[in-house]
Amino acid sequence: MPLQGTINLLQEIVFHLAYSLYCVYGQQEGRDFHIIPLHKHATRSHWQKRGDAYRSKIIGAKYYRSDGIFEEEDIKSPRDSEGHGTHVASTAAGNIVSMASLEGFGLGTARGGVPSARIAMYKVCWLNGCSDADILAAFDDAIADGVDIISISIGGYPKNYFTDPIAIGAFHAMRNGILTSASAGNSGPGPATISNFSPWSLSVAASTIDRKFSTEVQLGNNKIYEGTSINTFNLKNDMYPIIYSGEAPNTTSEFNSRYCQKYSLDQNLVKGKIVLCDALSDGSGPFLAGAVGAVMQGRNPNSQTMAFPLPASYLSFANGGKIRTYLNSTRSPTATILRSNESKDTLAPYIAPFSSRGPNPAAHNILKPDLAAPGVNILAAWSPISPISSVESDKRSTSYNIISGTSMACPHAIAVAAYIKSFHPTWSPASIRSALMTTANPMSAEKNPGAEFAYGAGNINPLKAPNPGLVYDIDALDYIKFLCAQGYNTKLLQHVTGDKSSCSKETDEKSLDLNYPSFALSIPLSNSISHVFNRTVTNVGSSTSTYKAIVTSPHGLSIKVNPNVLSFTSLKQKLSFALTIEGTIEKQIVSASLTWDDGTFQVRSPIVVDMDSLLYSYTKSFNGFVAKLTKEEAQKLAGMEGIVSVFPNEKKLLHKTRSWDFMGFPKSVKRTTFESEVIIKMIDTGIWPESESFNDEGFGPPPKGWKGICQESSHFTCNNKIIGAQYHHSGRKLGASEFASPRDSVGHGSHTASVAAGNIVSGASLLGLGTGTARGGVPSARIAIYKICWSDGCFAADILAAFDDAINDGVDIISLSVGGFSPLDYFKDSIAIGAFHAMRNGLLTSTSAGNSGPSPATITNFSPWSRSVAASTIDRKFVAKVKLGDGELYEGLSINTFELQKKKFPVVYGGDATNTKEEITNGEGTLDVGAVDTMMQVKNYNDSSRYFIKPLLIPKATIQKSIEERDELAPYVVSFSSRGPNPITSGILNPDLAAPGADNILAAWSEAATMTSIDGDKRVVPYNIISGTSMACHMQLQQLFIVDTNTDAEFAYRAGHINPLRAVNPGLVYDAEEVVYVNFLCGQGYSNKSLRLVTGDNSSCSQATKMLGI
Repeated sequence: MPLQGTINLLQEIVFHLAYSLYCVYGQQEGRDFHIIPLHKHATRSHWQKRGDAYRSKIIGAKYYRSDGIFEEEDIKSPRDSEGHGTHVASTAAGNIVSMASLEGFGLGTARGGVPSARIAMYKVCWLNGCSDADILAAFDDAIADGVDIISISIGGYPKNYFTDPIAIGAFHAMRNGILTSASAGNSGPGPATISNFSPWSLSVAASTIDRKFSTEVQLGNNKIYEGTSINTFNLKNDMYPIIYSGEAPNTTSEFNSRYCQKYSLDQNLVKGKIVLCDALSDGSGPFLAGAVGAVMQGRNPNSQTMAFPLPASYLSFANGGKIRTYLNSTRSPTATILRSNESKDTLAPYIAPFSSRGPNPAAHNILKPDLAAPGVNILAAWSPISPISSVESDKRSTSYNIISGTSMACPHAIAVAAYIKSFHPTWSPASIRSALMTTANPMSAEKNPGAEFAYGAGNINPLKAPNPGLVYDIDALDYIKFLCAQGYNTKLLQHVTGDKSSCSKETDEKSLDLNYPSFALSIPLSNSISHVFNRTVTNVGSSTSTYKAIVTSPHGLSIKVNPNVLSFTSLKQKLSFALTIEGTIEKQIVSASLTWDDGTFQVRSPIVVDMDSLLYSYTKSFNGFVAKLTKEEAQKLAGMEGIVSVFPNEKKLLHKTRSWDFMGFPKSVKRTTFESEVIIKMIDTGIWPESESFNDEGFGPPPKGWKGICQESSHFTCNNKIIGAQYHHSGRKLGASEFASPRDSVGHGSHTASVAAGNIVSGASLLGLGTGTARGGVPSARIAIYKICWSDGCFAADILAAFDDAINDGVDIISLSVGGFSPLDYFKDSIAIGAFHAMRNGLLTSTSAGNSGPSPATITNFSPWSRSVAASTIDRKFVAKVKLGDGELYEGLSINTFELQKKKFPVVYGGDATNTKEEITNGEGTLDVGAVDTMMQVKNYNDSSRYFIKPLLIPKATIQKSIEERDELAPYVVSFSSRGPNPITSGILNPDLAAPGADNILAAWSEAATMTSIDGDKRVVPYNIISGTSMACHMQLQQLFIVDTNTDAEFAYRAGHINPLRAVNPGLVYDAEEVVYVNFLCGQGYSNKSLRLVTGDNSSCSQATKMLGI
């Protein structure tokens, strides 16, 4: 029976890149399909038709741009310039085309799941993304236009239903009898990464098919290593020179050449060669530099098969390391990259690693994704004006391409849904989804980490789907009751429904138990299980039938069905049953199933029970937004009702082991089991998750109250040590060498996280210096990373966003080593405002005092509701000796890892060798002109172990490698540590205390950064030694201090030097609650308006409270 319905396609952002989605056009049975050009100035077209266009294949196409602002490259029509929209439309409903291929790969017949269906295309995505307004407008039009089914593969980060335009649009589609199929997302394999999870839509994961591609790299020594890619090029087995990317940097740029990013490579060094890269990229770096090919390496190359603009293969780190060894073993290394081989994947189907997983972030009792469909290595139509790869300069054109993503899975599912609708045009969206799920082929948890949270009910089965036997139906009223039971008030409910729906004061918790065709249960750690699900099924199979319940369950679970037999006497008859789960589970995720079997139909539903599942919600601790405004617009906005504060997005700076032993806090100290339940929030430059300091061996699942997420990208994943990671970047352009992920490219964030809560790692050192055991103060604690610092600084908007998320996520303490250029009043300081809201929610914020000392009143973090920490020394220093040609020896301080082998070099006075560059710092200028080493003179050198001392007046000298010595004067506060008094409130003493932050703190480092962060320094180290109040800030779980002596008195160290052992048992404490701080601000003379800039609520100052706060 041919399908005569219409499929509406709203397409996706693949791998969270802004792909534009457009219309599709082609031929069928000799008939041409035409698209009439859009009106020149229209921001959204009307239905495009010419003559009998409504009988054509593409019967409608519209585009949306609510702000009316187009990029120069945007095509102002539904036409596809990216290829992605053409691909998904072809997968869903493309015609039957024989002999289709990507330059010979995947050769065969290309066809959509329902080739006779019509297509209506709605373009909502552009080069810079997809706006909420455009998505909602497209839903609105599609419902009014009369489509039968909707496919949307757009996804952001998880939201609550009332703030998610896709969930809202899909609700209105459901209410009008239209099923919406949405892609799960491409942020897997971490838990709770799914981005489309509303219970009224179909969420689709990506599975593999039995086709895979491999690409071999052959070396000059005849060794062959297999990687993955779709390499259409043929080098004819010719051998080419091969070079390591780290040895071919483009010195005129700031990019790290190791990762082969765009413009990072020196054309003169790589042209005509094959480049070995340290990470997967799109290939634009080697391609634009003129390389012949690229060999990339990573952790899981089998998870990513893609085309590149030049011959390329993606290998494992192990094989990449062997190639690197070969490069170092010969003076003239050569290699070639062979054309890809297509072979059968005997393990298919399994879930692709990139496919986003559950559990459902908003409703743990609704299993998401719903099912899986093919989404890997899918051949389908392509726009001929779009390159085969994602690189613009790739001039290859093709009519068909092979790509992967949950985008590709989504149209497979919607095609089968359309196929069902062709047989059952009156079925509800829930009934169609039920048919898809209960007929899906079961998948194995052994092959798929995450089990049902990866694949839902299983892999889609198109042939069985139209005849499920029984269906689980749900109507709009059921969903409304579900939202009310979730805690929605009438206002939030109406955000979703768009009508006068309301929630009664008494909500029935039973309404949370939707009549869903799957069963999901989340339980607290180690708790026994006792739960009842209630379901109703509708007979759509044989008019007279008897179904028996067949349950499969693991050891420890008792699953009973009552009644266990359902006897139907007519079609559309409804019968109900209860499913009871009791017992205990020992694993994180336990799978079971219920199948209703009448001998003809097998109606299978998955059952999944998980312990302490990760949950996430965008319900924030405070509200706000970031916008680009003129000064006049900001002033106007500030005067509007409901606006608490408007202030500039100001930039702040980073405040750049043995330290714990020095404080008398050994690793053998008595610890409580609660330490592993503590979550430390680090607001910094990110983290290097592969460091041994953050290994999660021996850690159990995250603490029960944790609700945060892991933004997994750039090959970044979390674990049971790093339980959450997010990055915030408020609309600015990323530097080419930066990671759009929580990954640390600077080193600072990895270092501070390691100081606070790094694991115990023996034998750690900086190239032999500081050798010993590196550990954090609380090595069993969990870490949540919030990356807010980038190459252009750390901005207020990102800082506030990080505070907002962390408070909601369930962290226990907050650490922030960022500060402004100069002191700000509390109501203008994003850190002070964020820390106030943290305090209100029971969280202490530890901040660094700053590195602008030793002048008075230089401290930049000093709010009375946070803790400001100065930097003190430990009993270790590094001495580097300078030996002159006459044998005289002078001692200075530095961390010098170089070995000059006692060889003497000419010495020149810097004043006699003026460089045209600006002031030389850290040896940077002399490195640029090729100096062997640098000697500098500074005042008070004991406070800075990075500079050389003593003038040299003879022509030759050598600098010896540093040696480690004991500093007998420690602890004392270093000169760079910012001082009080408090510049805003003289009656509050700041800083609060001092902690080790100088004289060389050894901790983990990012291997994407160099040892000194200076261009030309190629040393990459897993551990580094640095100083700063940043390092002091993270001694943060101890709450008491001892008084010491120091020449700068209390304005340098306030209460004294931190004492971890005594801090646990102080005897007495001085407590202050929120109202005390509010009264304090009133006593400071704050007006109600200024007060609310800090509190974010309706707090006010009376004459009485002003007197109380003095």
